[in-house]
Amino acid sequence: MLNILIVDDERNIREGIVKLIDWDSYGCKVVNSCANGNVALSYIRENPVDIVVTDIKMPLMDGLELSKSIYESFPAIKVIILTAYSDFEMAKRAIRFGVSDFIIKNDFIDELPKAIEKASKSIEEERKNNSAPEPVIGRGELLKNYYRSLIFDKNAKTQPDGSLCLLTKDFCMCACVVDDYDKKAEGRDLTEMFGNIMKIALKDCEYTLLSVTVDFFAVVISFDKAGAVNLTRIVDYFNNILIMIEEFMRIDVKFGLSRTVDSTEKLPDAYEDAKTALSRITTGGSGIKVFGELVMEAGGDFDPDQYINRISDMTFDETSDEAADYLKEFCDRLSTSRCSFEQCQLYMLVICSTVIHRAVKYHLDVDQDFDKMERDVFDRIHSAKTMFSLNNIGKDIIEKVRSLCIGKKNFKNELVKRVDECIKQHYKEELTLQYISDELYLSSSYVSRAYKKLTGINITEKITMYRVGKAKELLENGTLKIYEVAANVGFKDPAYFTNVFIKYTNMNPSEYRAKFL
Repeated sequence: MLNILIVDDERNIREGIVKLIDWDSYGCKVVNSCANGNVALSYIRENPVDIVVTDIKMPLMDGLELSKSIYESFPAIKVIILTAYSDFEMAKRAIRFGVSDFIIKNDFIDELPKAIEKASKSIEEERKNNSAPEPVIGRGELLKNYYRSLIFDKNAKTQPDGSLCLLTKDFCMCACVVDDYDKKAEGRDLTEMFGNIMKIALKDCEYTLLSVTVDFFAVVISFDKAGAVNLTRIVDYFNNILIMIEEFMRIDVKFGLSRTVDSTEKLPDAYEDAKTALSRITTGGSGIKVFGELVMEAGGDFDPDQYINRISDMTFDETSDEAADYLKEFCDRLSTSRCSFEQCQLYMLVICSTVIHRAVKYHLDVDQDFDKMERDVFDRIHSAKTMFSLNNIGKDIIEKVRSLCIGKKNFKNELVKRVDECIKQHYKEELTLQYISDELYLSSSYVSRAYKKLTGINITEKITMYRVGKAKELLENGTLKIYEVAANVGFKDPAYFTNVFIKYTNMNPSEYRAKFL
C-alpha cells in the first residue's frame, strides 16, 4: 500500500481529491492533506510518503519549491503537479526537479488515477532494482516512530520494542505552539532550534520532539521512575527553555504540560491533557500552563449563547466600541469553564460566522469577498491551539466588519430597507418580530431597538400600517367581502381587522369602500 500526501491551499480541492478517487483500488491510501508546502515538508520529514500530489501555486511554499526540496532530500518520493492552463509553462520548469507528471485541475478525476498508476509502477521498478540493505534505524528514530504511531494513530496496536527500555520510565507530554514566527527572517528550521535548546535544558530526561505542523509540536519526556525528576522539576526545565527562547530565538512560544503518567499506554491521554493545558492560555507572548493546575468551573449561570448574541449586536452598535472587550471577557470565561477546546472553537466559529452573515445581509457596497473571509476564519479557527489565538481571530473579524460597516450611510439605512422588504413579502402570513429577526440573522431585541430608533415607529406598528394600506387597495379596486379582505392582508379575525382599520382611518371598511363606489 503506497502512502499518498495531498497538498493544496484550497480545502475543497483537497477534500475532492481525497473523496472522489477510489484510492484502495490503486493500492494506495491518503495519509494526510496539507494546505501548503511548509506543512507538507514537515510531515514528510516525520512520516513515510511515496507520492505527493501538489498544487503549483500556494502561499508560504509553492509546489515548485516543495518539488525542489523533495528532489534534494527525498529523491524516492514521486511528485505529481496539479496545475491550471495558465500555469502550464511554469509547471514545465519543474521537470528538472524530477516531477513525475502534470495534471490539469479540471481533469483530475480522470487523469490523476492514470498518473498514480504510472508513478506506482515506477516506484515498484525502482524498489526491485534497489538491492541495497535497509539502513539501520537508531534509537531516536525508533522512539519517534513508536510515539507517533501510539499517540496519533487511534487504531494502532503498537508495542514498544524491548530494546527501548521504557518499562522503567515515567512520562510527561508537552504540547507546544509557536506564534509570530517568520521562518525566512530566522533562516533556520524550528525543529532543529527546539532540539538544540532541549538538549541543554532537559539534561536529566530523554525527550522526543514530534513535529505535527509547521508551528505545532508534541514533546514526549521520559525519566527514570526511581530518579529525582518529577513534574515540578520538568516545569522548571520548561521555564528555563522559555528564557532561552526569549534570549536566542526571539519568538513567542506557548507550552502546555500534562501530568506525569507511569506507562506508554497512557501517553495518548497525557497528550490530550497537554493540549487542554495549552488551549487555556489566554495571554500574548510566551507562556506555560500545567494541566494539574487548571481550575475548571462548572459554569453556574454562564450562558455562552447570551455572550454570542451580545457580541454580535455590539459589533454593529455604532454608539459603542466594546465588542472586542466583551469578546475577551467571553474567552476568559471559556478558559476556566469545563468546555472542551473543540467546543470553544465552535463558539468562536458561530460568533465569526454570525457577524459575517450579518454584514452580508446588509449588502454593503464594498469590495469584500465575504465567502473568502469566512473560509479563512474557518481555517484559522481549525488551526488554533490556544484561547489567546481564538480571541485574536474573533477580534480581527470584529474590527474588519466594523471598519466596513460603522459610519457608512448605507449601513444605517439597510436595516430599515431589509425589514420593510421582509414585511412586503410576508405581510399575508403570520408575521412576527422574531420571524423578521431570523430572516436578517439578527437578534429580535436589536432589530426592534434599531428600527424604532431609525424610523420612529416599532416593527409591529409598521406591519399593521402596511396591512391596512393593502386593505385600502383591495377595498378601492375590488369586490371582495370584508372578511376576505381581512384574510388577504393577514388578519384571521374580521372583527379585529375592522377595529384596527377604524383606528388608522377613522372609518370602518364598509364606509371606506362606499367612498369609491
